Amino acid sequence: MTKLLPKIKIHPVFWLVIAAGTLTGHLWGTVMAFVIVLIHELGHALTARLFGWNVLEIELLPFGGVAKIDERETHPFYQECLVLIAGPLQNVWLPLLSYALLNFPFWGMNEHNLFLMQNNALLLFNLLPIWPLDGGRLTHVLMEMVYPYKLAYRRALCFSAIALGLFGVISLLLYPFSINSWIIFLFILVAIYKEWRVIPLRFIRFLLALSSGKQRFVRLKKLSVPGEMLLTEVFAMYYKNADHRLRIIGEPKSELDGIGLVRDYFKGDCEAATIRECL
Repeated sequence: MTKLLPKIKIHPVFWLVIAAGTLTGHLWGTVMAFVIVLIHELGHALTARLFGWNVLEIELLPFGGVAKIDERETHPFYQECLVLIAGPLQNVWLPLLSYALLNFPFWGMNEHNLFLMQNNALLLFNLLPIWPLDGGRLTHVLMEMVYPYKLAYRRALCFSAIALGLFGVISLLLYPFSINSWIIFLFILVAIYKEWRVIPLRFIRFLLALSSGKQRFVRLKKLSVPGEMLLTEVFAMYYKNADHRLRIIGEPKSELDGIGLVRDYFKGDCEAATIRECL
């Protein structure tokens, strides 16, 4: 069982929320929020483990959490979607647990209604198409099916920033004095900014995983590129979970294996600046 359950880490901001809830007499609400978030994230982590993923840890946040996966691994799109959906699915059956607890003396209608409110709020909020929420990550996976890896990452984060801006405007109109809303808004804004900054690092890890992996993919992308195109620009056209065949425009016998080209690049066998020089 210890191999199935990953390490659980609580974000410092969540500790502040727990402390504030305890000091202000909202201990029950704080405990409920903690349990809901924990079960939600365990849904992600356990589903990932069932697929054989290497789940490093679970980090609990005030509005949800993040199950951190080994980025050196590549996974089919359908598995990624199922792992993401597994979290919100826990919020579907949790109300049934609350109804069952009504049979015990420590759980009355006040606790029941508070539990349902927090559970539903977490479910709806996490489905927003904003990184790093489940809805934002699912949007990212869907974009990876359509766009090259690097472009999909950028568009997913840009879309998240726009959606977060709309969320901020709506929060300002409906709850202008809600401190919690603005803390969450700033927290997510910083998360999007930090993720944007590390896109180059994520991209290098993507290429390294592609070059070190032994599996071949069913999806095949045929790319025609000019001979003067830099290798870094060529690699920016690569898709996730796909094999690539490269053809230099104007040279019909110049087909290259995309993954093999990445391997040669990292081995130092192809240090040329342009793809034509790698022939």
